[in-house]
Amino acid sequence: MKQVSVHIRTLAPVVLSAMSNATVMTESHSYFSGSIVRGIVAGRYIKARGLGEHAEENEEFVALFFNHLRFVAAYPTAEDGARSFVLPLSLQKKKDGSEILDLMNQESAAGYKSFKGFAVEGTDGIRPITVRKTINLHMSRSDIQNKDGKERLAGRSMAGGIYNYEAIDAGQDFKGAIYGPEEELRTLLDGLDGSTWQCHAGRSRFTQYGRCCIELGPVEDIQAEAFELQDDAILVRLDTPYLPENPYTSPLRNILESLFAEMEGMALRMQDKDFDSMHFSVVDMPQKFFAKEEPIENFVGVWGMKRPREHGLAAGTIFQLKKKDGPWTENEKKLIQNVFYDGIGLRPEEGFGQLRVWPNRAHCLAEQRAADCIMPPKQIQKEVRNRAESILIQHLLSQVQIWAAEDVQASKESFPDTATHFFSRMDALLGGSKKNASSYLQNAIEMERGNGSTPFAKALQRISIRGRKLGDYMKDGDLKDMPYNQRDWQVLSDAMQLERAMQAIGIAGGIEHFQCAEALFYTYWHWFFRYGRKASAGAGKGASEE
Repeated sequence: MKQVSVHIRTLAPVVLSAMSNATVMTESHSYFSGSIVRGIVAGRYIKARGLGEHAEENEEFVALFFNHLRFVAAYPTAEDGARSFVLPLSLQKKKDGSEILDLMNQESAAGYKSFKGFAVEGTDGIRPITVRKTINLHMSRSDIQNKDGKERLAGRSMAGGIYNYEAIDAGQDFKGAIYGPEEELRTLLDGLDGSTWQCHAGRSRFTQYGRCCIELGPVEDIQAEAFELQDDAILVRLDTPYLPENPYTSPLRNILESLFAEMEGMALRMQDKDFDSMHFSVVDMPQKFFAKEEPIENFVGVWGMKRPREHGLAAGTIFQLKKKDGPWTENEKKLIQNVFYDGIGLRPEEGFGQLRVWPNRAHCLAEQRAADCIMPPKQIQKEVRNRAESILIQHLLSQVQIWAAEDVQASKESFPDTATHFFSRMDALLGGSKKNASSYLQNAIEMERGNGSTPFAKALQRISIRGRKLGDYMKDGDLKDMPYNQRDWQVLSDAMQLERAMQAIGIAGGIEHFQCAEALFYTYWHWFFRYGRKASAGAGKGASEE
């Protein structure tokens, strides 16, 4: 088995839609899935070969893209161009960021939290990799209600329909791969009319989004992975999500058993007939596997519709693979690597079910380079500190706006018939000032509530947000108990490196410093009331595929 590298550089913002219930907010993945990589290369192949709309009738096309080759996800790259990987779920990081633990071979300790995201590992240790994103606001121009074209002629949304796109910023690099037999890989490259081209990927790819540059490498050998054995067992991580043949198998142990059965069957099909089949088992100790379920769905442009949602194990799932019938031979190590790169489970041609060996040793964090370090100055001016804090708050406000949209979708079943007017009134009571917004709104509601029998008062007690009545939020007024503070702030903090930034500019108090900010209160409820009004009025987010 050989490989061809796939290098993707974003030339414009790219929206790679992630699953979300918010009709006014489209979130984006942080990587190009194997399905997208295959679609990009297939589109180029169809155009170069002139296959038109019936490429599925070409036997060579079907053999390459649906049988022999594996198109694997393009993850963000490090500065040296190395492809990152999804960190195993067994990793934990010390809260001060100084050390990491791998619970597969180390005992848990106090003062550590989960360590997630993308990273690369070199001789100096593990280095996290981040993907820059931006949220953009758009106005509907689709004339959903009457389809008379007046919105487009006017250049504005007459119905007030709005929606937001989260997009990967331009100027970032991602790397994936195509695995398969050498002959098929060369056939693919010969049929592409060059190894470099530009394309559009993701949502709204015919407007300002989605433009990318694609560059394919030559046919190369796959670098052999080092096997670090412990009691004839190796650690294996999922490089991409795994879709089992039976997605409803439970508990997790049974899913792993089915995975091992598929590996055994594939090894038997791939190996030389002089070898006996390999047999694997689950290690009974519970700390020997860490896993998370992940739903998978994607939009197929040719169909003009989504594929049915499937459930599998997420990338980063890690477990111990034990060989039951004796020690590993060198031939068996080569064979199992071919199994890993060929993929296990459903849809392996789209890169699902890719497995990799994980080093069975203690890991460390790479020392921060000078360019990555946030060195706090000995003295910082008040104006500089305030400006830096304002920048951090703006990032948090963008996230709070997303949470408001999601909460509207989750709670809209509790909206009364008068919700459109109610939310308009609530937004008016909130006013336009973020200063002391919580007490101002609380006092305004008490004056508006009346004797408790008005439609306004009833709506306060009917609308439920994250298991609590809207009226209770407003009556209590404690900013720590607001809906957005029920979210996982630690994950958000880790993604933003919030604690490091706060330390650098001299902000004390931890995450709670921002959780109780009046600006977050105002932003969340302002957008909740706006999105709630549009959801109750039936306003969609508009056509976005143009």
